[in-house]
Amino acid sequence: MKRVVLTGNGLSVALNSDFGLQSITERFFDRLDDSHREFIKHHMKDKYSQLDFEEAIASIEQVFDSLEHYQKFLFSDNGNNFMNAYELSNKEFEAHLKAIQTIIHEYTSSILDLIINNVRQKDIEEKLQPFVDWSLETIDSSDEIDLFTLNFDLLLETILLTYYDKRNFADFHYRGKKWDAIDDEYQYYFDPDRSRQIHPENYTKNIRLHHLHGSLSSFKDLRSGRIFKITTDSLREHNLYENIFELGVIPSIVTGGGKSLKVQQNPFHYYYTEFKKKMVIDDELCDELYIIGYSFRDEHINKAIAERIVKERREDKPFNMVIVDYAKDDSTKLEFLQRVNKALKLGRKYAIELGDERVLFDGANSVKDLPINV
Repeated sequence: MKRVVLTGNGLSVALNSDFGLQSITERFFDRLDDSHREFIKHHMKDKYSQLDFEEAIASIEQVFDSLEHYQKFLFSDNGNNFMNAYELSNKEFEAHLKAIQTIIHEYTSSILDLIINNVRQKDIEEKLQPFVDWSLETIDSSDEIDLFTLNFDLLLETILLTYYDKRNFADFHYRGKKWDAIDDEYQYYFDPDRSRQIHPENYTKNIRLHHLHGSLSSFKDLRSGRIFKITTDSLREHNLYENIFELGVIPSIVTGGGKSLKVQQNPFHYYYTEFKKKMVIDDELCDELYIIGYSFRDEHINKAIAERIVKERREDKPFNMVIVDYAKDDSTKLEFLQRVNKALKLGRKYAIELGDERVLFDGANSVKDLPINV
């Protein structure tokens, strides 16, 4: 049995309500001065909102990328010739870039600071133990299982490290050099091929963990361009995020909107490609897909799931899909199902309706009652 589990923000919120978008947004705005706050509002489509501003962040990131690209041109020989010909100056660009980068850094830090110390085994046991029990039974009864998370937190990683030896699952990193920023503890470089070569024991049980949008413990070295992670213990023992942007590294995470464009970069491209393989490649197809706490707002993810559904209908490739959400009343449930049907292009004939046994609305712990197919 080949299984895929996909988790979204709803699962994290079930662990800690502060992980919701409203809490993250409020925390972010509280950290900004007035000028930066007005700059954010300018990029809002309609009005200032603390509940829906991912597209604003994406717009700001695009502004930064455009300015940075243009500045690199101005620093080139052709750029210098251009400025001299038109008697232009490049003095203000650095200040503009720095100001915009400050906003992006504050947004990133507001997320990471909030959740860095809020994924504890004690809280997992207290709030999500039925989900944990189901996860362990599902993992143990699978021939292959791929765990994909859209969250930055280390919830799934904490569960795996608690109940399995770290050599029993793969996260596509291998041990590299020591890093003086965390008292000479090791960096673990992202390189799936090298990881499999150096640590084959991580792949024997076919348990694989994918952070589709990155994680708290993943970083990019701005000098070398290398992606690396540190251990969960190292992350918790050091105040890394207090001066993260002075260390020549940035968090390797996907923030804001426009995710379909960002996932073209590694490690996100690799993780998404692995997810898509499970949906479209005949030899890789998953038999079961469990979707827990996902809002169906990421176009690239939706497209891959939709393709798996089409393969079931047109090519007779058996497929079992279960969706778990937290909607409480009928109107909210119907709104969610409408979004699912549209995202997966199900049409009237195959649309999921209220009461469909493939959808559970009692949260992650409700999976405890699902039968485990062996």
